[in-house]
Amino acid sequence: MSITAGGRFTLRRSAVGLPLVPEQAGDGLRGLIEAGTGPREADRALVQFSVCPASRRRLRRARKTARGQRRGTGLAAGLLDLVTPGPSRSTRASVEEPRWVTEWRRQTQARLAEGTLWEVGVRYAATAASKKAAHERAGQVAAALGAVLGPAWQRRRSRRIERATAAWAAQHGPLMTCGELAQIAHLPHDAVVPALERAGARLIAPVPATPSGGRGTKTVGTASATGRKVSLAAADARYHTHVVGSTGSGKSTLLLNLILADIRDRRAAVLIDPKGDLVRDVLDRLDPAQTAGRLVLIDPDEKGGHRPGLPPIDAAPDTEAAEVAIDHFVGICRRIWERHWGPRADDILRQGLRTQVWLSDQYSRKEAERLVGLAGLPTLLGDPVARAPFIADLDDREMILRGFWAWFDALSAGIQSQALGPVLARLRTVLGRSFVRETIGAPEAKACFDLARALDRGGIVLARLPKGQLGEDTSKLVGSILVARVWQTVLGRQNAPEHARRDASLYIDEAHNFLNLPDSVADMLAEARALGLSMTLAHQHMGQLDRDLQFAVSANARNKVYFTTSPEDARLLSRHTVPNLAEHDIAHLDRYQAAARLVADGRELPAFTLDTLGPPPPLGKARQVRAQAGRFPAFTDGSGR
Repeated sequence: MSITAGGRFTLRRSAVGLPLVPEQAGDGLRGLIEAGTGPREADRALVQFSVCPASRRRLRRARKTARGQRRGTGLAAGLLDLVTPGPSRSTRASVEEPRWVTEWRRQTQARLAEGTLWEVGVRYAATAASKKAAHERAGQVAAALGAVLGPAWQRRRSRRIERATAAWAAQHGPLMTCGELAQIAHLPHDAVVPALERAGARLIAPVPATPSGGRGTKTVGTASATGRKVSLAAADARYHTHVVGSTGSGKSTLLLNLILADIRDRRAAVLIDPKGDLVRDVLDRLDPAQTAGRLVLIDPDEKGGHRPGLPPIDAAPDTEAAEVAIDHFVGICRRIWERHWGPRADDILRQGLRTQVWLSDQYSRKEAERLVGLAGLPTLLGDPVARAPFIADLDDREMILRGFWAWFDALSAGIQSQALGPVLARLRTVLGRSFVRETIGAPEAKACFDLARALDRGGIVLARLPKGQLGEDTSKLVGSILVARVWQTVLGRQNAPEHARRDASLYIDEAHNFLNLPDSVADMLAEARALGLSMTLAHQHMGQLDRDLQFAVSANARNKVYFTTSPEDARLLSRHTVPNLAEHDIAHLDRYQAAARLVADGRELPAFTLDTLGPPPPLGKARQVRAQAGRFPAFTDGSGR
């Protein structure tokens, strides 16, 4: 239980001749704010100015006093009536007008000439756990407030101060001008004041053209200024979304709500999560009836035999598509291990993958089982006895491969070992994990899912790739392969009519880890829109993106959602939000608050502030969803979907 103590300030009888507000009132506000800071979170301190327009009666008395018309009771008494609520007790008439009376009359006339006068009451109160502490704290607040008001004022304790402050009860007091009020009742002008919480971002409302819901939309949040819902149409999401924000600012919650909206509306959704918590949050909010035959879960926590396969090369439908897949995989390896990679490693890996594609065409899987797939690369490259019978069958149509293997076999054992070192060392490191072998290394044919069917039929692909569990390089490799496979699948839509390209969404958390394709990201973002793929790229700060990637995302991810960032990033990102929101606003956003600039009907709208929605309540059926995805794998040859 809290005890309240406090009182009010009134003018002294000896205040006549003193200014109502000292010239340096603003300096005292620093001490007043510090005095209001209590040791307990529940403690409160209050300074209240009750202000109301002066009544006609008070104004008439003030005018008479200014003209010196109250001779019967003395001019000094009349002047006291101007600044005190009751009449003066003095009954002596003044024969001569003292200098201070003349000065007060001049000040009163100037005050009346300024326009509206206000009757001002000043109260203070403080709460604490005990009566003694409450009175001590109230005394501190009163002392600081007295320094602001000046020597003309005195404090009086009040037993019913809590009721008066809660009701904003009127209090008789002196008449003040607007300028005098502003001098005592304002925040300090100093840039830094201890115990004062500075203002956050401005609350800017979205323009009326911003969608607020409807069919084919996903809710982004609510406008901070008005509370109305703010949505993004699926067609406008194809212009891609760039999400930036510091850790704990609300990025994952936003992604969670967007993914669930896609799942609810049966749009295909692919999520790459390098932390692992976001996939778990999604699973906690899925209903087994909603995900039956739709969910593909790539998770190292899944038991062996229930892991879906995603080979980077084997699933290529033809030679031309296989070349694209090889380019992507080699480019991914080069980007991830660029410190240990060179032209020779690049050539060896490329020709090894091309040889595997040729082996898959010429021989049954059982015959060349040891040599195909990523798990077979170390044997193909490092065991000349195992590969020799197959390489001998290369004909003139495979002149490049014949020339490569002739050159490679002519090298000495030492030179071969040195050339293979960068490739085999990295491959063996990642393939040493059973999760990697069963997912991308050498998955069983019946476990490999058809990504094209998943994207065309509302599939849900959740890739949980925690770096702390898999290692950074392994997480990057598997996630980058999934991005490459999605992009290769989407490119296959070029031969389909536009109306047949169903919406699909790719969500990449910590996106800088997985955009390792050799293709230009700018070209990828520009082409993906027409092919029905929307990409949401989330990360923490702009320093994680290299210069080319920054320009690509800035130009082609036209939906912008910025949570609170560092001042350096705020200066860079504010170029997309000015004039509505400046760099100060972006750097001082609250938690779960964001600066957004969205696209509506293909047109970029002005920036505004929004509050993201909280996470939906969990359904508690994650275990059932996981078991269903393991027993009935979706989009495989035996699934029927």
